[in-house]
Amino acid sequence: MRSPAPTLLLALAFALAGSSGGASQPASPVQPGQVWRLDGVTADGEQFQTVLRLRPQPPAGQPLTYRADRGALLYDPRVPSLVALDTADAGNGGLALACVTLGSTRAPLSGVLISGPLPEVSARLKEAFAVASVARTPADLRAAARELRLGTCTLRRQ
Repeated sequence: MRSPAPTLLLALAFALAGSSGGASQPASPVQPGQVWRLDGVTADGEQFQTVLRLRPQPPAGQPLTYRADRGALLYDPRVPSLVALDTADAGNGGLALACVTLGSTRAPLSGVLISGPLPEVSARLKEAFAVASVARTPADLRAAARELRLGTCTLRRQ
């Protein structure tokens, strides 16, 4: 049986992101079957690398939710934003990872990393979106993330 927590996490992530209304939507930079790599560093300096292999099925819902072997990759063209979620180990007492990127959809993407138990990751998504929305440069992003004890991450297609 599948835990509802990842689905709730996905819904919360994009409810917090907001939208820009009826603006035209660009083509998705994400396609079924792609492989994406998340490289992250926590606020404490711990390094993570995970790979999300997207399933071949088309995305579901709005924002576009691409299911992956270890979680999901979400794309919201209205913002635009990409959120990579690795929740595979969270059900066994391990850490969940969320990499939140806003603005550019050209890989590699710089973003804010949240790591921890799934409830903590879910609770800190609003902070991650806030940091990502105000940072104008990679240095600003790192400084703002550090101030809130969040990490930084990079997403890229392999």
